[in-house]
Amino acid sequence: MEVAVAQSRAPLHSGCEESLVEALAESAPRHMAIAVRMLDDREEAREILQEAWIRAWRNRGSIRESAALQGWLRRIVVHECLRALRWKAARSWLTFSWRVPEATDPSPSPDGLIGKARLVAEVRRLAAALPPRQRLVWGLRFDEGWSVREIAESADMTVDTVRTHLGRALMRIQEQMGRRHAV
Repeated sequence: MEVAVAQSRAPLHSGCEESLVEALAESAPRHMAIAVRMLDDREEAREILQEAWIRAWRNRGSIRESAALQGWLRRIVVHECLRALRWKAARSWLTFSWRVPEATDPSPSPDGLIGKARLVAEVRRLAAALPPRQRLVWGLRFDEGWSVREIAESADMTVDTVRTHLGRALMRIQEQMGRRHAV
C-alpha cells in the first residue's frame, strides 16, 4: 500500500511520456463527454480535445505528481472549452445547450412520463439560456456529476464562486418556471 502511494506521488519527468499517453487514452471518453456537453458540437469537441492534448503534451514537464495527472488533464480540457466558448461569444454566435438527464422511474404511468418529459424539456431549455459561467457549473454539477470542489479546481473558481453560480442558476430557473406556471 505504501509503495502504491509513493509511486502515485512520484514526479512525472520529461521521460515519462508513457504515463501521459496512458492517462490520455484512459480519460479520452470522459474528456470527450465534457467537451461535447460544454460545446454542444461533437466536431468542435474533437478539435478542442486535440488542442487540449497538444497543450498537455507540451506542458508535460510541469506536472509534479502522477497522482494529480487526471485532474490536471481534466482542467486543461475545461480551460480549452472555455477558451472556445469565449471565442464564440466574441463573434456573437454562441449557441449552447446542456442536456439534462432524463428522469427514470421503475414503473412510470403514461401521465407521469408526459409530465416528466415536459419538465425535463423545460429545464433543458431554461438551462440553455443561462449565462455561460452558470451553464458551465450547472452542466458539470448536474450532467457530469462533478463535486463543487472538482468544478472549482477545473474552472479556476473558488468553491464559494461555484456555489454562487449554482445558486443563481437554480434561482433563475425556478423563477422562470414560476412565471410560466403562473400564467
